[in-house]
Amino acid sequence: MKENIGIVLIHGAGLSNFIWSETMKHFKEPILPISFPNREVGDKANAKLLFVDYLNAAIEQIDNWAVDRFIIVAHSIGGCIGLKISDHYKERVLSFIAISAILPKNGKSFTSSFPMPQKFILPIILKLFGTKPPQKVIKEELCNGLEISQSKEVIERFSPESIKLYTTKIHYDSLPKNTLFIKLSNDKSVSQNMQNKMIENLNCKEVVELNSGHLLMLSKPKQLAEIINNYLNKTKIHL
Repeated sequence: MKENIGIVLIHGAGLSNFIWSETMKHFKEPILPISFPNREVGDKANAKLLFVDYLNAAIEQIDNWAVDRFIIVAHSIGGCIGLKISDHYKERVLSFIAISAILPKNGKSFTSSFPMPQKFILPIILKLFGTKPPQKVIKEELCNGLEISQSKEVIERFSPESIKLYTTKIHYDSLPKNTLFIKLSNDKSVSQNMQNKMIENLNCKEVVELNSGHLLMLSKPKQLAEIINNYLNKTKIHL
């Protein structure tokens, strides 16, 4: 019996699944664009959420999805959720694609994955100033390479997250199999050195590098979809 294979898309902090809209047009397989809780409903809506609330929201969406097996495509802080989902659904996950994603080592958090002194400074900044950066920072770090209209939408629809999403230590039994890291050479949010470290953390043997800012799915959706489709097809050959 032929398996029903799909693609799980996990967006980064502050965003929602609207960022995948153009990329999704180029897939033939079933697609599940995960959304974190409380998108665009107020600056304090997520303040009391725990990391597990984000994870459970994703698990509930996958559990209600009529697909046998799937690949995970995780962007930015979505890598933290992606690692936990991969661990939760070990036998159902075919492969894992990270897009400039933060991938903590077992027992580490998003913030503790950064080098000194950022690993100590970031939690303090988040606690004092919240998880919604000023519009200028969102534009410069997240939106470089985007059209003006795209940048405006990202800024207007940005949702502050719980600080727990950034600071909770993540534990998992094993890393996902069949991994691909999409490295972004013009990313102003996740540095080249940081991306290289995440490639090591994922023990990733295959890397594709693109000249793109942080939001590749908005700036080059067709090119991103082609990379995902090719990797999925290659994974299917070994089933």
